[in-house]
Amino acid sequence: MITYRYEKEKEIAKYYAVKLSDERSLSILDNGFVSNSEEAVHLSTFFWRVVDELVSDSEKGNEVCGEAYLEEWSELIMASFRAYLRSSGYEKEWNEVSDNA
Repeated sequence: MITYRYEKEKEIAKYYAVKLSDERSLSILDNGFVSNSEEAVHLSTFFWRVVDELVSDSEKGNEVCGEAYLEEWSELIMASFRAYLRSSGYEKEWNEVSDNA
């Protein structure tokens, strides 16, 4: 299961899954795990899309889920996703997507 340091991480990730109309990521977040390499790549790619959105919202001064310091949340979400994917045997997928982000 994807373990978050703060429940707000999941809330923010789900907010962006809805905003980006990414049903697959929303399903992964709701289930709390990826089932295969393809889903690991999808979750990794989703994370980097979220970073772009967080940066954009931060530059505009937008609050997301009641939070204004969005850069901190992107770091926390990254740590949670990366730790989960690595511990689940999907480190290669995470690293390849991250290297190309």
